[in-house]
Parts: sequence; C-alpha cells; structure tokens
Amino acid sequence: MSETTKFELNPSISIIIAGVIIAGAIVFTNMRQSAPAAAVAAGAQAPTAATNVRAPSAQDHIIGSPAAPLVLIEYSDFQCPYCNVVHPTLKRIVEESNGQIAWVYRHLPLESIHPNAKPAAIASECVAEQLGNTGFWEFADIIFGDQSKISPAYFEQVALQLGAQKTAYKSCIASASTATKVDADSNEAQQNGGQGTPYTVLYDKKGQTGVSGALPYGTFISVIKSFRERQ
Repeated sequence: MSETTKFELNPSISIIIAGVIIAGAIVFTNMRQSAPAAAVAAGAQAPTAATNVRAPSAQDHIIGSPAAPLVLIEYSDFQCPYCNVVHPTLKRIVEESNGQIAWVYRHLPLESIHPNAKPAAIASECVAEQLGNTGFWEFADIIFGDQSKISPAYFEQVALQLGAQKTAYKSCIASASTATKVDADSNEAQQNGGQGTPYTVLYDKKGQTGVSGALPYGTFISVIKSFRERQ
C-alpha cells in the first residue's frame, strides 16, 4: 500500500496567497480593459511646465475669441495620428464651453518621422492666405478626416476644392516666408517644452502651462478644471 503525502498550508498563508491571486486577476483585467484607452492617449500627461508662448490674437487660426477666458493653444502636426485623435476632442470642448474656451492651432511638424507634415502645414497657411480662418479650419478638418491621402498633390486638390486660386496657391507654396511662419510656430513650441505632438498650452490671464499628448475628453476636462481653479 502506498502512502499518500499530505501538505497543509497555515491558514494565514492560505489567505495571503488567495489575496495575491485575486489581486493579480484584478490587475490583469484592468490592464486588458484599459489598453485601448492607453493606446488612444499615448504620451498623454498632466500639465508639465509653465510656458511663455505668445498671446492668442486675431492673426492666429482660431475657433472662438482670442479674448475667451481660456484659450487652448495646440501645436500640431497634420500627419500625426494622435493629433487626429485629439482634433475632435478639442472641437467638442470649445463647442460645449459656451464661449468660455477658444482653440488656437499652431504648427509643430515632426519632420524626422512625418515627411509630409511640414508640406501640409505650409499648404494650410496658403489656404488661409486666400480663404481666411474659415478656409484654414475646413482644410484642417479634411486633412485630419483621411490622413491616408496625405501628399502635396492632395493638399493642392483640397485647396482648389475649397476655392483657392491655383496660381496664387502655387506661388505661396514656393515662398520662403510661408515656411518661415511654420518654423516660427515650431521653434516657439520647442522652446516651451513641446517635443512631441499634440502639445497644448492652456492660456488664461493668470498664466499658462503646457500639456503633452492626446488626452481623452474626460481627462482634458479635468486638467482644464484644475488649471482654472488654481490659486
């Protein structure tokens, strides 16, 4: 007859092991559930540092009033997938603010990884030169609407579709002053902590601070609330 070996755990140890197993299961479940959100908000952070960017003005590409109590100054890249993600989020925030929040778009093309980002930024400026603020935002919405089509030929197609005059558009694209304007935005962002896109500066009468990443809507609202309630 063989003898069966018995192994008994101390009751307290059993409880600890059970707790570890349950905790592990909870963490694993939460990681699986949060993965899509993490992918959408890649690089998202809370406000990171005080900034000193130029004040919003009527010369900016803006939705809302430059005099709104809070202005979200976004430094963006037309080829950046996370800029695409945050684009409707910022639009929603402004629309729901009843005039309390405005949104400014400035350029930060990441040329090393997005070869068509600066050409897109230059094209948007050329559209704005002929068609004003409304034309700029229409162009931005179309480009973000299907980033798979991004190319200089597509930018021209969209510009003409919106009503830009071809000769003037081509002249603007070739102008060094247009590229200089894009570079000025990009340099300003980098000098104020913007190393990736989107980079958004929260700006009000008390000051300003930068936020990195494509924050989800709820997180952005919380960050804005904290910023406006600060002492």
